[in-house]
Amino acid sequence: MSLFSNDLSKEPVFDGIGYEPSFFSRKAMVTTKTNYSKKKYSDVNKDTRKKILVLCTEERYMTMKNGKKFSTGNHPVETLVPILHFEQAGFEVDFYTPTGDPVKFEMWVM
Repeated sequence: MSLFSNDLSKEPVFDGIGYEPSFFSRKAMVTTKTNYSKKKYSDVNKDTRKKILVLCTEERYMTMKNGKKFSTGNHPVETLVPILHFEQAGFEVDFYTPTGDPVKFEMWVM
């Protein structure tokens, strides 16, 4: 099997500890550059009681029911770009993890 055919595989990749999305999946689903642009909302939230809660993980791997570990994938682009839009729309955003430890973001090399 060639390296190229491995790149086309959609099967998760075992990295010695747990599984990560395949190169194909990362390339197809996660862009290396966003088209983010700052928005100006005409009707921003002014109710300080309305907040956005973002629940993330503090671990790189999450143990599945079958005992296998899979990458949590807290990718900065997938997590933070939507947050920028919420903040520009007037919402306060809080990040939490189940234990209170810092969020573990993951960067994939493509």
